[in-house]
Amino acid sequence: MLQELARESGAQAWAIASMLFFLGVWLVLAVRVVRARPDALAARARLPLADDEAASPALAAEPGRGA
Repeated sequence: MLQELARESGAQAWAIASMLFFLGVWLVLAVRVVRARPDALAARARLPLADDEAASPALAAEPGRGA
């Protein structure tokens, strides 16, 4: 009974489609990481440690920010 339900519902097609989607996203991210410039990666690595005003002047200008 369960095999018939799986066959009729197209569960196998959904499983294959989701795996292909995962593989595609993973490959795109892997290519972006491999092709990224080292200086751009270093700048992004330092970003969380940067001061709010230096990192994002737009955020510092928002009302209610403690400046």
